[in-house]
Amino acid sequence: MADPEIAVIIGAYRRTTYLLDAVRSVLAQDLARDRYEVLVTKNFESPEIDRALRELGVPAILDNDPRIGPWLTRAVGRTRAPLVAFLDDDDEFEPHRLREVLRLFDEHPELGFYRNRVRVIDAAGAPVPADRWRSHELDTELDRTGPVLVPAGPRPDLVALALDRTHVTFNSSTMVVRRELLTGPSGEAFRTSQLPDLALFLAAALAPTALYLDDRRLTRFRFYGDNVTHQVRWLGHAAEAHRTFAALSRSRGEEGFARWFDREAVHFDRLYLGGRIVEAVDRGDRRRALAQLGAEYLRFLARHPGERAWTLAVWGSEGYAVLYLLAPRLAQRTHGRQARTPAG
Repeated sequence: MADPEIAVIIGAYRRTTYLLDAVRSVLAQDLARDRYEVLVTKNFESPEIDRALRELGVPAILDNDPRIGPWLTRAVGRTRAPLVAFLDDDDEFEPHRLREVLRLFDEHPELGFYRNRVRVIDAAGAPVPADRWRSHELDTELDRTGPVLVPAGPRPDLVALALDRTHVTFNSSTMVVRRELLTGPSGEAFRTSQLPDLALFLAAALAPTALYLDDRRLTRFRFYGDNVTHQVRWLGHAAEAHRTFAALSRSRGEEGFARWFDREAVHFDRLYLGGRIVEAVDRGDRRRALAQLGAEYLRFLARHPGERAWTLAVWGSEGYAVLYLLAPRLAQRTHGRQARTPAG
């Protein structure tokens, strides 16, 4: 029997609700089953889910490592296909996605990276009207350009195209890469990062391979409260990851990428500092600790004028710190009410 042409890694960390829907969307592909392999990696045991996976003939591994890069890398090592696709446990593939991916890699053997756009669904799997999609979900630049093949070799416009004009780094469930990009120096960012989607793109951008940006919406992205990252600790990981990506880009002579990652690292640093203030208010930390955090935030803004926009997003956390110093109970009640208010 011939080896499969593409592997699909489905990752589930703590979440169980939609995993089997994700698996079934892969098994429902209009592609001969022997042409692709499926592997689930998860950090939990569930008799119901484990039994369903066995009945579906889908192997699963148990891995409790909280580091996303090593977690996914070990799963990749359990597959053998030359192409690797990823799917989050709460997303789904359109039925013809894998067939179209294989067709494009066959037509363009120089391809190392593929990415398509998303269609947004809600918690129940129903389509969300496009007028409620966010900018990275719309990715409207591709409405104007259509599909884009970025050739191998020098490509000075790739930073602007991929990081400013489009949202190519959004959602690893939209991405497929050649296996060799995940090994050796090119895969170092992926193997160590907490941001696999951005790391997958960077591995391809720094490699001598072509990239294909598909304008079709072949991944169903599920948007609901629990899949939005709110953890302050994650913001700190994001800042560190962007600094790592900047250093890697600079070591490869890609100064344009390095500058972009430097700017994003600063932005995530601000979000992290602001988040720490809000967390401290919620915990009821001592006023002296809040004053120190507030002063640290102000010093940060003084050093980085590009982050000093006069918006609530920038100054809200500082406002919480001041309010807490003056009226701790009022500050906690104010933030508690805001946290309980449904997003618009």
